[in-house]
Amino acid sequence: MRMPESIQVGSTPLASPFQTVRRALAVSLAASILVPLACVIAYGGLDYGRRVADANSRLLVLSRVAQENASRVFDLNAVLTARTLDLLGNATREEIRQREPEIHRQLAAFLDGLPQVASLSVFGPGGDLIASSRYSPPPAVAITDRGGFGSSPYSSSHPYISLPLYRRIDGETVLVSSVERASNGDGHLGIISVALRRKYLVDLYSTFLDNDPAYTVSLYRREGAAMLASSSSNIPWGGLEHNRNFAQAIKENVLFGNFTQEGGGRGDDMLVSFRRVGDYPVYVASTFDLDDLRGAWWRDLIVIAITVLIPSAMSCAWILRLLVRLRPDEAEWQRRVHNTA
Repeated sequence: MRMPESIQVGSTPLASPFQTVRRALAVSLAASILVPLACVIAYGGLDYGRRVADANSRLLVLSRVAQENASRVFDLNAVLTARTLDLLGNATREEIRQREPEIHRQLAAFLDGLPQVASLSVFGPGGDLIASSRYSPPPAVAITDRGGFGSSPYSSSHPYISLPLYRRIDGETVLVSSVERASNGDGHLGIISVALRRKYLVDLYSTFLDNDPAYTVSLYRREGAAMLASSSSNIPWGGLEHNRNFAQAIKENVLFGNFTQEGGGRGDDMLVSFRRVGDYPVYVASTFDLDDLRGAWWRDLIVIAITVLIPSAMSCAWILRLLVRLRPDEAEWQRRVHNTA
């Protein structure tokens, strides 16, 4: 039965206060739900944006540091190659063979205090090893089956940088920077190669990252093939080998850039910052795993939501209890007013 909102007492109508109270409680109930929820949503959006901005800032720093380090490494290779060219001059394969012990000592002296360099080698025009900083006399090995030796990707002006190579002599995995030896008459006298320890660079980049698994620093050749990645000491997989944005950028010889790689639901969404290493055919790329960021963000947001919404839920329960108790109180008030009338 619907109760009247006001009852006539004598000549003066007595208004019911319960509708006003009910509206005030309903507004309080909505506010106790919507205001904390809006605060949690706003905080979550701002916190996510802050985390992405922080990750991008760190990626920029990492890419610059890795670029500078890689540039110093390859600049040092160029210095070692230049010193070796000066040492050998236009000496032929036979002349180098005759001076091999002396050349070995000189090459070994060049590498004193350089732990990142595995060896400095001189190969003859046929690809056979004729002098080395590591062995004297040099073992009988050749590079005719490596790096397109027959089609000669090497030149005297720009180094040819290999993908990771497994050295037959000692089993070490290296990156080799090679330059052609050319005589004054443009004759091919052989190749000078500097072998970098790949593990040394992987460990160095891992140190830059403080062993944070969400970040990766990788080196790529200009055609997009990975040379090394800080996330793996064995497999040269940097995660950008098939990325169109990265492939287009290095094809156009872009100096630096950044983008977001969308994994398309495969779980490999990444923030990417890349830079070209000087004039060398090498790019360095720093990546950050967005899935890792999102996981940490969700965990923190859930904690914040629980902290905020539990008091809100208690407030809602208290307001609902008041609304339920309001009905018998209103009925009792109306009964008394009716009896009074």
